Amino acid sequence: MAVEDNVIPRNPAKGIKVKVPEAKQLVLNRTEINLLLTEAFKQKSPWANHWSLALMTGMRNGELYALTWTDIDFENRVITVSKSWSVKNGLGSTKNCKNRFIPISDELMIFLRRLRAKSETQSGYVLNRITEWNWGDQSRILKKFCTSIDITPVKFHDLRATFITQLLIKGVPLAKVMKIAGHATSKTTMRYLRPVAQDVNGAADALELSIPKPEDFENVIPMFGQNNLLLTNAYQLKKITCKNS
Repeated sequence: MAVEDNVIPRNPAKGIKVKVPEAKQLVLNRTEINLLLTEAFKQKSPWANHWSLALMTGMRNGELYALTWTDIDFENRVITVSKSWSVKNGLGSTKNCKNRFIPISDELMIFLRRLRAKSETQSGYVLNRITEWNWGDQSRILKKFCTSIDITPVKFHDLRATFITQLLIKGVPLAKVMKIAGHATSKTTMRYLRPVAQDVNGAADALELSIPKPEDFENVIPMFGQNNLLLTNAYQLKKITCKNS
């Protein structure tokens, strides 16, 4: 996660394998997403636009920080992700040093147009600078807010995981999700698919399995038992007849 958030340039422990309990992966379900955004705007949180854009694009924290209006092509409905920012290194390239493109949905288009119309920044950046964001404190702020409204206490990077998880749950082809997320392998993308109970309810109904109920057998005569009884009686009768003759 430190590499994902551009806190460090590379993983210093690459190649080292240690068996540890799997960390609990957190993600918001659709109900929690709606509640988070509703409460954020209702309480006029300075982070409302930041969380909204993260959930609708799956962009990393550093990519959102570096996003400018020139990166958004309203005509072709696409966002170009070509740079990132970190507290340690400042402005630089993306994690894999490659550009990627994020399609703009109808809802995202409305959001971006509204955001641009009331933009408070003159620097060309899409999102306003917040002191805690400059310090890299975005995860703590989000987790605290989630706790206050009684939803899963996710960190900022979990918003990217939520975006990817929702795309996969909605049936978007894995290849497309990989391309949007900027992943080189499907293994990386699938690591972001986290269990969301509310989003999979009813999925098992497609099996259409039916388990017999006890009441189904209350008025049923066990044929095999009845046949065995008839055979036994016939055998006994034949034995007695033969003996008497």
